[in-house]
Amino acid sequence: MSKNKPTTIIHKIEIPKQQLWFTWFILFLFPSILSIVCFHYFQKEYFYFFKTNLISSSFDKLKKYNEAITPENFLKNQLVLIKDIDTNQTAEAIKAYIDNKLCCETLLCMFFDKNYDNAVTIKSPKSSISSINFLKTSIINYLKTASTNTNEKYIKEAQSQLASRLQILFKTTTPITINFDEVAINFSAINDGDLYFFLLKFQNSKRKYSSLFSVIRGKDFSFNKMLEELHKGFPESRIVFKEIDINKNLEEELSQDVKPAIYSGLKQDNESFFILAPVNPRTTRHILHGGSADLNLKYGNLFPFIEYHIPLAEGLKRLKQIESIIKYIALFIIIISAIYFLHITLFGLNPNWKFKSKIIALTIISAIIPFTIFILGNYSLNELNRLISKISIEQHIDVKLQIISWKLDNYLTKIEKNINKYSNVLAKHLAKPDLRAEEFSELMSQIGDNIPLSKEIILLKSVPDNLKRLISKDDKISIIKSFPKRISDVVSDEEKQAFITQIPSTVLGYALEEKIQDRKERDYFIIAGQKVETTEINESLMNTGELIQMFDKTTVSWYNISLIQQKDSQEILGVFASTFEPKPILYYFLRQSNLSQNEILDNYEINYAFLPVEKSGNAEIWSSGSGNISPQIKEMCLKKPQTKKYYLPNETIITKLNQRVPHLAVAIIKELHHYNEKDFIIKTLIGTLLYLLLIVFFSNKLLDIIFIEPVMKLASNANSIAKGEDEWYTEIKSGDEFESLNNNFKNLVSGLKERNVLKSYVSEDAFSDIEGNESLKLSPGGEYMEATIVFSALKDYDKLSQQISPQESIQLLSKFMSIAEEVTKEYGGSIDKIIGDTIMLVFRHNPALSSHGLRAAQASLKLIGKAKSADLPELYTGIASGRVISGRIGSYSGKLDFTVIGNPVNSAARFKTESKNGTEETGIIISGETIRLTKGKAIVKFLRRVAIKGKSRRYNIYELIGIRD
Repeated sequence: MSKNKPTTIIHKIEIPKQQLWFTWFILFLFPSILSIVCFHYFQKEYFYFFKTNLISSSFDKLKKYNEAITPENFLKNQLVLIKDIDTNQTAEAIKAYIDNKLCCETLLCMFFDKNYDNAVTIKSPKSSISSINFLKTSIINYLKTASTNTNEKYIKEAQSQLASRLQILFKTTTPITINFDEVAINFSAINDGDLYFFLLKFQNSKRKYSSLFSVIRGKDFSFNKMLEELHKGFPESRIVFKEIDINKNLEEELSQDVKPAIYSGLKQDNESFFILAPVNPRTTRHILHGGSADLNLKYGNLFPFIEYHIPLAEGLKRLKQIESIIKYIALFIIIISAIYFLHITLFGLNPNWKFKSKIIALTIISAIIPFTIFILGNYSLNELNRLISKISIEQHIDVKLQIISWKLDNYLTKIEKNINKYSNVLAKHLAKPDLRAEEFSELMSQIGDNIPLSKEIILLKSVPDNLKRLISKDDKISIIKSFPKRISDVVSDEEKQAFITQIPSTVLGYALEEKIQDRKERDYFIIAGQKVETTEINESLMNTGELIQMFDKTTVSWYNISLIQQKDSQEILGVFASTFEPKPILYYFLRQSNLSQNEILDNYEINYAFLPVEKSGNAEIWSSGSGNISPQIKEMCLKKPQTKKYYLPNETIITKLNQRVPHLAVAIIKELHHYNEKDFIIKTLIGTLLYLLLIVFFSNKLLDIIFIEPVMKLASNANSIAKGEDEWYTEIKSGDEFESLNNNFKNLVSGLKERNVLKSYVSEDAFSDIEGNESLKLSPGGEYMEATIVFSALKDYDKLSQQISPQESIQLLSKFMSIAEEVTKEYGGSIDKIIGDTIMLVFRHNPALSSHGLRAAQASLKLIGKAKSADLPELYTGIASGRVISGRIGSYSGKLDFTVIGNPVNSAARFKTESKNGTEETGIIISGETIRLTKGKAIVKFLRRVAIKGKSRRYNIYELIGIRD
């Protein structure tokens, strides 16, 4: 072969198989598998997002269960079954059936015939009722009146008479109102707890008995048996116990260092959700007291809760079907894409498709399934978490408010204990022979300071002479101390005041009676026009210290009577009586509890407030309530005080009305980071963008493999031809951009050869200089032009650099240079060079921009401002303008430096140095020429006249203060 014969270079374009299949794995296989895994993980969450009504209905069922487990409600519901019983059986058999259905042993069953002439009575051995005939007559009178009269007035009178007689007979705290098919509950001291009463008519037409009256003792009612009976209708519910320390200090519990306990809410198991909710207060009391007056000590600090089970099987079955469909779609995409990539591997790209269309199609197909599931999963999970969190918080608050009620009850118990303690203290003081009136008066004040009573009355059997001056002038018998701020005007009416004043006298006289049997003969006393039960007098004589509640039409208050008696001899010295109102009790309770503090749980802030209501009375103390609450919300809650939930746009408000100690507890739930659809859409769009950027990134990698690398090979070969090294020829028949590119290379070959020939006529140095230049008008070395030069340096950098590490020094300079580069570009200048801690800026003349002097002045001022904001040291700055040479300085064969030289450069450097000798405001010294170029916009201040190094004459030194608008 001849040496002069051109060499032909033939390259075959190949696609790397490993990189191609790695791209397939990243774009198709991995996202599809990941999507299926994510969907499988979130399928339970999807179910609850699309079926929120399931949780809502579950709460409805839980509420019904909570109502059903209340003993009186359960008994009422069971009466429906008893009404259909065959009454032709014996009374004993009917009672046995009733006891079985009511889950108890009835204390008394009284069966009446059709005409209400006769009655069969069956008593439990536990019953102590003696006046059976009296009871029978009373009920028969009511039955006959109700069946023969249509006048509602007569029926009400008969009902009222029966209620009073039942109260007397069973010694209950209030009259017992009886209605057909209803269950009445009342408390009886002689029966040691709750009693349930009901009256019903049998429905069977062929009946021996027409009506039934029955009494059930709470302690005889089997709560566990009732739960077994209710389980048939509520299989998802059960009672569990959780430990709650109600004696724990509330301030410690609400401390910011202690995370608040979550007492209830939602929790999730593998296949189920559980709702944990508090049992209603009446049922809780029944459980903890066993239906009696005494606390069942076996429970300790355990309190009952309802655990409601929500099965997920049905929803999961549907999601399994959706998951299967998604798996098949993903598998189809994986197989099709694998076949396509295999075709590329074996036969190359399809010539019928343009390359760009191929890449776009691959990108879209690979994004459909993963992107869809990503959006669905993100949205559903977010909604589910918010739903669960909010429901849990609301449930937590329900329980928290209930616990506060328990703590309030516990606080009342502590008051009762303190009353007994002070009764003993009073007895000890009265036993002192040298007791002074001042000492006794101080003791009464001390009692008022430690117990939130409104009035205290001490009635003595015999008053020592030295205490007689403390006797009230109004009644001549009592030592009375009042606390005006704690006394409501409503409570101070004459009748109630007379009642409160006279009852200690009655109790004292009753306690000193010699005929004890008289107490049993009398059921009540009339004091100041009000009935006082004999049982209440007996309780006072027992020194229980119990607070006895008084009601009237508008307010609630309490009184307490405790005997003052010697500990050793048990001699009765007198009685200690006190009255209480809700507002003072609440004020002192909340002050000790520190309940105005807020809670932070998850993404929610909870604020508590406690507001007095109408029945709290109108005492001055605690008139505005406690806690952080806006006047608008306060007005809304107090407009109709009740236990309710209010849903406002950004807040949820839960209110709980406490009737025993009348007040309204308010909990305000506020979402800290509020969620709305708009925010989610924005986040979704951002997520979409990030996801698409990821797809584009990998698509770019695919382009590198299929397109860029072959093109680079073609470019490399073309470069070889341009240098005249080889002849080049190749054929590409792909039908896309590669074939077009190949044809263009053919047309360029001749031009490349001519360029290489031309290179032989030009020197290497000149060729290199011209090749990098777009402008051929520059004189050798540069050209003259107008420009402004700025030198700026960090103040005391040498000292500062000795105090910091090299790394910190570099960071400081880098920060300075970054700010300088940003400001310089903004005003059309450039950084020429960096000399230690000094930078040199050049602002060249540009007809399209404002004066280079003005731009330099503006940039210098902004540079100082930004440096100060960035906590950099102060700057020394010098500015000078004039004619300079701009061009390349250096060796033609070595390093070149494109810069400016001339007198303005030297002047700016000298001005920067002169700035160190003292300025007043900005630290910028500006030349007169630069001031002229600003056309009157520069605000300057004359500093001094100095001689500058290297200059024969003296110069006026001006400081640049600012730029006029």
